[in-house]
Amino acid sequence: MAISPTKNMKFKLNIIIFSVVLVAFVALIVRIVYIACFAEYDGVKYGVKAYNQQLGADTINANRGTIYDRNMTPLAQSATVWTVSVAPNQITTDEQRQLVAQGLSDILGLDYNEVLEKTKKNTKYEIIKKKVEKPEADKITAYIEEKNKEIDAENEQIRENNKNALEKQELKQKVKGIHMVEDSKRYYPQANSASHIIGFTGSDNQGLYGVELAYDEELSGTPGKVVIAQNALGGDLPFDYEYYYPAQDGNSLVLTVDETLQHYLDKAIQQAIDTHHPTNRVAGVMMDVNTGEILAMSTNGGYDLNDPYTISDTNLQSQLEGLQGDELTEATKKAREKMWTNKVITETYEPGSVFKVVTASAALEEKTQTLDSTFNCTGSIQVVSGAKPIHCWKTSGHGSQNFTQAVVNSCNPAFVQIGQSLGSDLFFQYFKLFGMTEATGIDLPGENKYPLYYTADQLGPAELASEAFGQSMGITPMQMMTAFSATVNGGYMVTPHVVKQIIDQDGNITETNTGETKRQAISEETSEMMRGVLEQVVSANGGSNASVPGYRIAGKSGTAQKLSYTNATGDVVYVSSFVGCVPADDPQFALLILVDEPRSGLYYGSAVASPVFAQVMSDAIPYMGISPEYTEEELQNQGAAVPSVEGSNLADAQTRINSAGLVAETIGSGGTVVKQIPSAGSKMLKGGKVILYTEEQETTKVTVPDVIGKTQAEVNQILAGYGLNIALTNSGIQNQKAKATTQSPPAGTEVEKGSVVTVEFLTNDETG
Repeated sequence: MAISPTKNMKFKLNIIIFSVVLVAFVALIVRIVYIACFAEYDGVKYGVKAYNQQLGADTINANRGTIYDRNMTPLAQSATVWTVSVAPNQITTDEQRQLVAQGLSDILGLDYNEVLEKTKKNTKYEIIKKKVEKPEADKITAYIEEKNKEIDAENEQIRENNKNALEKQELKQKVKGIHMVEDSKRYYPQANSASHIIGFTGSDNQGLYGVELAYDEELSGTPGKVVIAQNALGGDLPFDYEYYYPAQDGNSLVLTVDETLQHYLDKAIQQAIDTHHPTNRVAGVMMDVNTGEILAMSTNGGYDLNDPYTISDTNLQSQLEGLQGDELTEATKKAREKMWTNKVITETYEPGSVFKVVTASAALEEKTQTLDSTFNCTGSIQVVSGAKPIHCWKTSGHGSQNFTQAVVNSCNPAFVQIGQSLGSDLFFQYFKLFGMTEATGIDLPGENKYPLYYTADQLGPAELASEAFGQSMGITPMQMMTAFSATVNGGYMVTPHVVKQIIDQDGNITETNTGETKRQAISEETSEMMRGVLEQVVSANGGSNASVPGYRIAGKSGTAQKLSYTNATGDVVYVSSFVGCVPADDPQFALLILVDEPRSGLYYGSAVASPVFAQVMSDAIPYMGISPEYTEEELQNQGAAVPSVEGSNLADAQTRINSAGLVAETIGSGGTVVKQIPSAGSKMLKGGKVILYTEEQETTKVTVPDVIGKTQAEVNQILAGYGLNIALTNSGIQNQKAKATTQSPPAGTEVEKGSVVTVEFLTNDETG
């Protein structure tokens, strides 16, 4: 039998419950007062918790600053894109989920079921897609608006129906839970131009290579936020609250690079790749010798900055063939890193005879040699008793030669003697003065800071002899460029740099790099002497492969055998290079070209790298506004453009042909020219013959002879015998040692009499 509680029992129970509630309430009040007024740390902690619970915040990434070339051509730009996400806890019905999934999958090209699954998750935030561009973002906004208008119309009809209905119909829920937050995406309008200078960014817009990495802090800007009120479950509160903290875009950079010069360099490098098929890439750098401004820099013509993970280098692609699984993954990673590596600043090489400019400068500065010093080359020199002698590239020897001739001839035995005249201490002193023991300090990441060399106390007779002509050391092309620049600019070691100015969002220049001079390695007088010597290197004997008609070039080629190293086929391999400047008497800018392991059969720097130098300079010098001054021989070899005379009377046609420095040969008895060969605008050497047909008849055909390996005089004679004309690809060479290396059309081609055969002549030795 149940016992009913008495009034007294109920009263006591109520007193106990009230006391417990009162104690708890008082304790809570005391705790709140303590946290708010006395426990500063706890107050902040719980305040942050409340803030995080009640306010949802999305980060707005700032646009990175623009990267311009020196003429304000954009090389890297940022544009606003959006990150599209859903808030599953805000999507409460299956119909809503289906509408969200259908719209996003259709507009963004995604799988419907995958999007639908994300809308069902028990989370506050699910990313659907990043880097969504404006057209798609606008479509998403339009889709939400359109669907919600349809739902509003349906709900209005439901309300109307519910007025008289016994069973009320529920209203449909609007499309919600889709969020779009501003983000930033990087674009590179010039694709692969200056890619090793510019670098690229990662998925979160941080710089990974080049100036994108080196100047990441300047370019990045400050992110913004969108703050939205929400309840503890992440749902909407019954009031609207949203605050927008705008992102602050990053500063912009103006580079020292000229996009046009960069194009010239990339084009020539690609031609060198196609001609010589090097196994270890081609690199080039053009620099203002007086300020250190990098005007162009390229390794293998660059890679596509808009698609940096696709391997474009054919040699690197071939290394991945046949690989699978983890082996392919690892090889692909290494191939990408190789492709992204800037050879000019990261890889060391033996410069070979290019380095002779340093040895020669030191000897003239210390007066251990003069321009009148003489050397006798027999083809080799014995340095260490019992050891192998050091050979000259010309095994028969150069005989007696003065200092300038020794540089022109690139004579190793002479440079062994020049190095010996300096001795280990003085040689190393200038080795150091010319920057060979330290990084150049260029404002790019990844510069090799560990060149390879012998210190003064390590330079024995053999080591000194070898380093004197550019072997037994490892330096970067950038180090060689700065040393060469000091040789010709008055002796000043400048710091190379790629960023000229930093500009804020309002267009104000906040920082300017005018160049830094580290020290003077040699005197103005020695530098002037070296300019004269190096001009002779290019111009002697009728010009080298680096000659550019109308311009005074000073420079030096180099060929370094990679000691104790052969390629995959067991052949000895070489590094071929050339560095030169223009104008020789007052240098403004210099260009270094390096072809690593050419496979065309040619390997001398003068035959492999010098023509690339000449090709770039032929485009670059006129662009830089330097006026030509032609010699009579250069004007002759420049050739003439064939005038258009078809339809002219014969007498007028002959006069115009003769005025162009060409000879007219007439076939037919008519008085009007009905056909001419070569066609109007064709280039050929002055004195060439233009065939004028004055009657409609079949033209005379001839077969193009093989002129490869012949001198220019021999080629002229052979082609004239066939009734053909000649045009030169490198008209700066009048060197009688130069031989024809290519011809177009090729031998055996049938052409019309009077046609032009274009021939390239090269010298193939270490001279220059």
